Amino acid sequence: MRFLIIPALAFASLQCWAQQDTPLVLNASYAVQTDSNLFRLPSGTDTQTLIGRSSAAEQIGAATLGLRFATTQSLQKFEFNASIVDYRYQNFDYLNFVATNYDAAWRWALTPQFTGSVTSERTETLNSFADFQGFRTRNQRTDTSHRFDSVYELQGPWRLLGGVEQTERSNEQALVAGGDYRFNSVNLGVRHDFGSGTTISLLGRTNSGVYLNQSVPNTGLVDDNFRQSETEFRLHWVYSASALFDTYFTPLSRSHPTYSQRDFSGYNAGASLGWALSGKTRLNAQYSRQLDAYATGNSNYSQTDALRTGLQWSVGNKTTLAANYAVSKIEYLGSPTAVPTSQRKDTLNESSLSLTWEALRGLTVGTSASLSSRSSNQVGLDYESTGISLSAQYSY
Repeated sequence: MRFLIIPALAFASLQCWAQQDTPLVLNASYAVQTDSNLFRLPSGTDTQTLIGRSSAAEQIGAATLGLRFATTQSLQKFEFNASIVDYRYQNFDYLNFVATNYDAAWRWALTPQFTGSVTSERTETLNSFADFQGFRTRNQRTDTSHRFDSVYELQGPWRLLGGVEQTERSNEQALVAGGDYRFNSVNLGVRHDFGSGTTISLLGRTNSGVYLNQSVPNTGLVDDNFRQSETEFRLHWVYSASALFDTYFTPLSRSHPTYSQRDFSGYNAGASLGWALSGKTRLNAQYSRQLDAYATGNSNYSQTDALRTGLQWSVGNKTTLAANYAVSKIEYLGSPTAVPTSQRKDTLNESSLSLTWEALRGLTVGTSASLSSRSSNQVGLDYESTGISLSAQYSY
């Protein structure tokens, strides 16, 4: 599928570029960030022995060059974003890397009643040391996804939905759980659109996945593929011109052909509220429950219950102040054996305060301060970290 999507998007974009003048935006930015505990180490750690320095603090510089391109041709709309990001670490330079990221979309329409989108994206990052503890090794992660979605207007307010998607993740180094994989998904459903903008949808989804670089049988009882079925109910409620409410509930079941003791089931769920308290102030609040495979010696999956809140205030026409807070409870559940074990439980807290200012036309500068921490019932997993960042971006 990915071999068809990317050339099609590139060809269509180039054709449109040749046909007419199109809005093309070039941008360049630089950000510098300090992190008091890059490797997410617990207090009292002998850092000299573990990482070769007396401190786990780091300063990271990120220089970005990018472009954005968009055009509309009759019923078709094309979008393309690309960037190259050069990350430089002051003290631990073996972590330096250059990321190449892009996202492209074709918002297609065969008729005004039959529409959809074809999208493709790629992102490169470093795995967080909260999850990867190869302290003297870089572990770069590459995520790609390719998706086709369609909406067909049936009689009246009803819509028929369908789509396919492929996602893939690869890591330079092996992770304890949740390593490299390829994931294919097919979905079909219906949606009811109200005149107010409110929508209700029901969607069935069938997923199949392959764990790359994995073979069976193995002593870890980790399968090399899986299947997952989901049924999603979703409500998008336009309560008023200033308030939006979204909620979803998704029962799911994952099965493994070789090691059925890794099977699990449950549900994902979430609710979010976006509320414009005034013309200059907006409140966002969100709750979510997410199940993810996490195959270790004493767990099959993780369950993350997260609460996030954010307040954004437009101080003036060119200045915005934002405060965010999130708390997450993570439990590692299930077991590949019948032997009772002490299962891991973590609590994450993250808070930040940021200020952005449009200094000149096309020039935006910003600063932020953050605090993150984790407490766990397992020894050696607690940490606390503070960070400060400064950034500037110019678009032309």
